[in-house]
Amino acid sequence: MAYTILPIAPSINQNFTCTLPIGSQNVTLDFSLTYNTPGGYWFMSISNHDSGEKLIDALPLLPGEYPSANLLGQHSYLKIGSAVIISVSGNSLIPTFDSLGKDHLVVWSDNAN
Repeated sequence: MAYTILPIAPSINQNFTCTLPIGSQNVTLDFSLTYNTPGGYWFMSISNHDSGEKLIDALPLLPGEYPSANLLGQHSYLKIGSAVIISVSGNSLIPTFDSLGKDHLVVWSDNAN
């Protein structure tokens, strides 16, 4: 199973494209990340790069404990993989504006079984 760390840097309204190994193929997705300053959390939208179709809109990037750790668990029907937030320091607090991409990483992997 392959893992990919999304190339996130702490900056407002970032957009990037990433090709991810999902199953036996590579899937290219467009990501849009925004920090909700009043709420104090990040959220992410995901689109199909080829068609432009919005797959997920405004998904909160909040860490969880197993089995709810998979950010994409409720979207498994999309078959775009699974994603978790990993705290590099072992701190499970919500990623702050400054910590996402440094102290908190979004790790993408194949579809969860």
